[in-house]
Amino acid sequence: MHAFMVTKGVKEMMKVELLQQYVQISVSRYSEFLPRAISFAMRHFSRSYRLSSSILILDDGERLKKDYFLNWAYHVGLQKESIEESASFEEILQHSYLPIRIKIVDETGMLEQIRVSLRVIKTHQVAILLDHPNRLARRYLLALFKDFLLGYNNKELFLDASIDGFWEVLMGLISQKIIHNIVLNFDYETFKACAGFENSNLEYLTKDEALLRKSLKTLSCGINDDWETIKNRYIDLARTYHPDRVYGQDEAIVESYAEKFRDIQAAYEVLKGRLCSV
Repeated sequence: MHAFMVTKGVKEMMKVELLQQYVQISVSRYSEFLPRAISFAMRHFSRSYRLSSSILILDDGERLKKDYFLNWAYHVGLQKESIEESASFEEILQHSYLPIRIKIVDETGMLEQIRVSLRVIKTHQVAILLDHPNRLARRYLLALFKDFLLGYNNKELFLDASIDGFWEVLMGLISQKIIHNIVLNFDYETFKACAGFENSNLEYLTKDEALLRKSLKTLSCGINDDWETIKNRYIDLARTYHPDRVYGQDEAIVESYAEKFRDIQAAYEVLKGRLCSV
């Protein structure tokens, strides 16, 4: 899917996408562009259909009109930058033989939701994880944590937690934040756990119990999870953090993956030795 986001203002927010079966223009129902677009479509395309929350334009033989219509939408929105690295407006125009769908959405439906979580890599190193790549979100986080940055890729930032002020900046971040057309939803539980709030109960455990709890936490498992669940989680994490996945990248990133991979392996061996022998 290729997409362009438009943020001229709240009322002019729109998104132009090249989907598998059609070109879609998502428009806020409060946009000033919407009534004019609907009027143009109904007057100039012989096979235009008004549905409850969309307009469908099916004219395959009227590509000049379609090209004009898509250019109009693009320029009215002052569309400037593609969200996807490989997307281009020329690609969308090359597919104007497809049906065009004008999708009418609420303003909140125009916002891209991104889940942000935190994971401890080793004693003084953590990673901020995006559930999917987004350049705007990454730029925001890079600017915020520039003084603590060790390395990054398209979905992860690796940070030095030993630098003074790190935890204050990190914990001040937890909330829902709207940045232009994206919403960052911070996973409070992962941030809270990494900040050390869950470690207070460990002093009441025996050494073996503490090791068991730590190993379960490393594999993101609960105390009541069965062995099959733990094993499947281990396999998923081992694949995710295998150092081969970041071969050739920044040295800090490679070492972070290697350290996390070793922790995952060690936790699995602890749990395997205790739970499989029961």
